Amino acid sequence: MANSITGVNDDIISSSVLSGFTAGIAPIMALSTDFSSDAARKGDKISVLRDNTAIDAAADKATHAAYTIQDCDSDAFEISLGQPKYVSWSLDDTEIAQSSVLNLELYGRRKGNKLAATILADILAPVTAANFGSAAFTGAASTFDADDVADIKNAADVANWDDQDRYLVLAPAYYNALLKDAAIQSADAFGGLEAIRQGKVPTLMGFRLIMSNLIPANGENLVGFASSTMGLATAFRYLQPQDGNTYHRAERLTDSSGMTLGLRDWYNNDTGTRNRVIESVYGKQVGLSTGILRMVSA
Repeated sequence: MANSITGVNDDIISSSVLSGFTAGIAPIMALSTDFSSDAARKGDKISVLRDNTAIDAAADKATHAAYTIQDCDSDAFEISLGQPKYVSWSLDDTEIAQSSVLNLELYGRRKGNKLAATILADILAPVTAANFGSAAFTGAASTFDADDVADIKNAADVANWDDQDRYLVLAPAYYNALLKDAAIQSADAFGGLEAIRQGKVPTLMGFRLIMSNLIPANGENLVGFASSTMGLATAFRYLQPQDGNTYHRAERLTDSSGMTLGLRDWYNNDTGTRNRVIESVYGKQVGLSTGILRMVSA
């Protein structure tokens, strides 16, 4: 019976870690991100497609003349997988026996969220003036409203962003400032009641909105950014242990989004503890300088 309970507990912790990680890492939806459950090693290179095409002007078709075939300028982000990052913990036999399902779920989710916070800070570290230019918005959250989103939209339009791939990632104070905007609170103007009933603004002026309390300041008071997905590219892979290991479990943790983490699990007979590591090997690469519009508080 003890083994059966332990197995159930393992699954509870694993699924809650992945859930907490996926929730915390949500802002990478705004980037060009490549997920895969394939195994990889530190230093491996991953290619992520980038469309850098300058659209040629439409040409006149002369009678009996051949068509002039216009070129595409698609290339790829070349991403090197970096040093794996991980969270770890151990529970002794007594702690395992006394832990409730609720405690294990909460504990696992917090561990997953901590790993997400660490990785997200690293991925978003390049969102700086040096890489992406002057901020599209500067100001306190109390001054941020739908008109400012319209101004950011205008900057995205000028940069020729694809209408289908626009995201706006906001710190909580700035996201919630939009909920106070009368234009958004109006069900008729917004086209729904999400802002009032659920406290959510899923889309606004062509942007899909993501709230995150994990946006790093980067020494430049960063509080959010708009993204075309071409400004930064990331790739995630599963770091597989070498053959011959004696782990109790060493496997992929994958959810429906494709996000994949690695689990390593072993028992220490000397201390009577179960040790677990959840890890991710990933990489990032700065893309187009026009692909991200920064928001800063000052």
